[in-house]
Amino acid sequence: MNDAKLIPAKLIISLLIPLLAVTLVGIFVYGSAGAFFYAPEGQTGAESNGPVVIYYALTLVIALMFFLLHQGYKGYEIVAFGLLTLVYSLSLKRMTPGVFRPIHIYMIPLLVFFFISWLVLKFIFFNRSVRMMRLILFSVLNATAFTLAFWIQHKFLHLPTDGVFLQSKFLSGLMLFIAMALGLSVAENIIIRLEYKFANKQKEDIISEIDADSSADEDKD
Repeated sequence: MNDAKLIPAKLIISLLIPLLAVTLVGIFVYGSAGAFFYAPEGQTGAESNGPVVIYYALTLVIALMFFLLHQGYKGYEIVAFGLLTLVYSLSLKRMTPGVFRPIHIYMIPLLVFFFISWLVLKFIFFNRSVRMMRLILFSVLNATAFTLAFWIQHKFLHLPTDGVFLQSKFLSGLMLFIAMALGLSVAENIIIRLEYKFANKQKEDIISEIDADSSADEDKD
């Protein structure tokens, strides 16, 4: 089945539905759209743009990996998260121009996180045998990877990482990935329905062509 015509629609659905879910949950968790989209006054650097930046950045990469895995483009998802990790790391470095920080301080935590997220998508989210549990597993494992990434970065920066800090990051990540899992599940259902309708349409077109050819042969006879 040639579903190339559906690829743009499937890509848009794969990205927009999770982003919408994350936006709604983010606004709910932070209490208002303002608190979600804008940081409190006085914050600078990577924290000056509000929680929305990290929510959207992670969602875009995972949603893109979801699309590539669903399409069966093997290996492309690894290239995607590798390139976007570099882009995000350079962007984070530019947000702190007055402070010299080696790029690996940003890259290594992001690579660890996205690699774990790729494994979770590949072996859990798309695994039919754990379909009933995938929302919980996806959320908990990604929230753990999210916390681990912050822990690694803080170790590089020689900043304290006590239990309260780790718990806060885990709970924040858990809400993010519950929303993301719901968004990806909805996107997957919509995409599957599109593919099903497209396949049926192609079958109907083939049957119509066969009938038309048969009628033309009968007229010749």
